[in-house]
Amino acid sequence: MEDRNNGQDVQENQPSTSSSAEPPGKKAKIVVTRKWRQKDIESKLEQESTVPDFVLDKDNPLEFFEMFFDDEVYEMLRSSTEKNAIAKGQINFRLTIEEVKNFIGILLLSGYNSASRYRLYWDQSIDTHHPGVASCMTRNRFEELLRYFHACDNSQLDPDDKFAKVRPLWDMMNKRWLKNFPGDKHLSIDESMVPYFGKHGTKQHIHGKPIRFGYKIWSLCTRLGYLIYGEPYQGAKTGNTNPDLGVGGSVVTNLISKLPEGQHYRFYMDNFFTSLRLLDEVKQMGHDATGTLRANRVEKALLKDVKEMKKTARGSYHQVTDINSSTTLVRYNDNNIVTIASTESGVQPLGKVKRWCNNKRVDVDQPHCYQLYNKFMGGVDRLDQNVGKYRIAIRLKRWYWQMMMFPINVCANNAFQLYRLSPAGQSKDSHDFLSFTRYIVQTYLILGKASSSIAKRPECKLPMVLKKKLPDSIRLDEKGHYIVRNETQIRCRQCHKNTKFKCSKCGVGLHQHCSQTFHTSK
Repeated sequence: MEDRNNGQDVQENQPSTSSSAEPPGKKAKIVVTRKWRQKDIESKLEQESTVPDFVLDKDNPLEFFEMFFDDEVYEMLRSSTEKNAIAKGQINFRLTIEEVKNFIGILLLSGYNSASRYRLYWDQSIDTHHPGVASCMTRNRFEELLRYFHACDNSQLDPDDKFAKVRPLWDMMNKRWLKNFPGDKHLSIDESMVPYFGKHGTKQHIHGKPIRFGYKIWSLCTRLGYLIYGEPYQGAKTGNTNPDLGVGGSVVTNLISKLPEGQHYRFYMDNFFTSLRLLDEVKQMGHDATGTLRANRVEKALLKDVKEMKKTARGSYHQVTDINSSTTLVRYNDNNIVTIASTESGVQPLGKVKRWCNNKRVDVDQPHCYQLYNKFMGGVDRLDQNVGKYRIAIRLKRWYWQMMMFPINVCANNAFQLYRLSPAGQSKDSHDFLSFTRYIVQTYLILGKASSSIAKRPECKLPMVLKKKLPDSIRLDEKGHYIVRNETQIRCRQCHKNTKFKCSKCGVGLHQHCSQTFHTSK
């Protein structure tokens, strides 16, 4: 095949000879010289991720969740909420970290045990009453926290930041998500949607998405849906930090720059982000990238026309490679004509996929770059799926409410992804995502009942299901376990004999001589 140079030299603006003042000319557009050949590139081996050491010494869901929602985060939420209440005239409003934990527990509970109105949790009717919530916090106190719950100092808002109300929470979460991410080398970049149907300057509508209206979050995820870094979208003017790459390319380079240096990663993205110039930039940063490419971004590559490819047999492909940058383009006929650009792999080794043809399943050829793309691209979709399963169901009309609830759901998802890598998560009696979330909620509700002043009411007794499944994070914390007399005889949790004593914090029957064994043995 003859050599063809589809590029041009860099055009420079000529100085003006006119003496009159003229506005400065536009910056010259840099045109990259490319030499296209019909050849393949060597496919690189997949990099296997190793289990991080920090998950090996943790064995219960609460420990994983509080890797992200630690005391610093709770203190920030507590102080911000307290300042907001005082600023609105409630000068006697005071809040503790324990109450914030109880509040978060009730919010998470609404994701899998929702009610048509949140007040039904405290309703005394037989069909709606929830004794765990009612014994943890009064309805009036919960509504106070809903009214004043905040994540920033209103006196120090950045006027140029449209998400200044939630920026401190997002900054703290991004820092912890990035610090504790499992270290996968194959990462995907895409947009995630946070549902919102009110009025806001950054509200988006994406037709075809499961969530069509809401806030857009640029997300960097692992294959299984661990969110490493999320950046709320504020508009093209703030997102286009690199005009040569456009908004999509700027998003990719900004997210890549957040990752630890000295590591080699491979990124996967869709056609909104991918361009040949972006792949060159990613390669200069020391990484590889693979993404679907729009037909008008191939930069005069000698690929078969889309109409011509439609006439070929299913499984056909056409490939050209830029020998200057080692970027390969593969146009492939599958369910539709798709073009992929990659610096990681090309056609070989050729794989096989099952497709329906003439009412039977047949084997169809598939290039290796398409197999890698299909395997690693769905990380953000997995994140949306996991968050959507048990999304916090308590909603308010404030525009920033959903932007505060989304990080809480993401923390539960990220904690579960780390839990699955730990020895406890790989055992036979490991938690699934629902029981993992329930463990966190049960722990916070029991802690709230133990410290609540309404726990002595007879209608707010600890449910039997919580007694049978007492979380180890409460039983073994060695804090506030006192043996007190019970009104009636109950079964000792340790020796299963009758006793008139119980643990004041755990709420289960215990003899005095059984207490030490019960609160120390795993």
